[in-house]
Amino acid sequence: MAEEFTTSDIMIGGLLKAGKVKKVEDIVEAQMIHDVKKKIKLGLLVMERYTDVEKVLSRFRKSDSILIVKISPLRDKDMSDLKKAIDRIKTHCSVTGAELAALDDNWIVLVPPVVEVLR
Repeated sequence: MAEEFTTSDIMIGGLLKAGKVKKVEDIVEAQMIHDVKKKIKLGLLVMERYTDVEKVLSRFRKSDSILIVKISPLRDKDMSDLKKAIDRIKTHCSVTGAELAALDDNWIVLVPPVVEVLR
């Protein structure tokens, strides 16, 4: 008579053979933490003209949010306006402790002071 194994039996058996888990009792189940008090929002915006920098900064000031901003439309229209907009955002970030990072030539990301950008 052939012995039947479930998927979990095979996985546990494989772990026991690999020496990663000595006993089945060593497996610990992680618990989800549901008491998060405030969520950080993620937003996506597009800067098509210099005046859109106000929209970006206004949204960023209102709440703890991470903003991903597409800058290529403004870059394609007027590079000097893009530089002014980036300088304005940099100034805001230095005053508030937020961070600004370029993802590539087309995107930038603004993060609040509670988030650290790993470079």
